[in-house]
Amino acid sequence: MVKGPLLIAQGVCGCDRFSNCSIKDVINSIVRKDGYHGLMRGWVPRMLFHAPAAAICWSTYEASKSFFQQPNKY
Repeated sequence: MVKGPLLIAQGVCGCDRFSNCSIKDVINSIVRKDGYHGLMRGWVPRMLFHAPAAAICWSTYEASKSFFQQPNKY
C-alpha cells in the first residue's frame, strides 16, 4: 500500500491534506484520484523487498524449533 509514502509526500509538497490520516480516508483518496491501479502501485517491488527477509525469518524459526525439540543427549 502507498499510505506511508503518500503521507510523507503530502508533508513535503503540500499535496492532498488528510484531516485525520485514517487508512480509510487515504485509501478512498487514492482510489478516487488514481483508481485501483494507483492503490496497488509499488506492490511488486515492496513484496520483492520483504520476501527475502520473511524467508530468512521463517527458516530460522523452523530450524530453531526443530533444534530445541530434539531430546537432550547429555
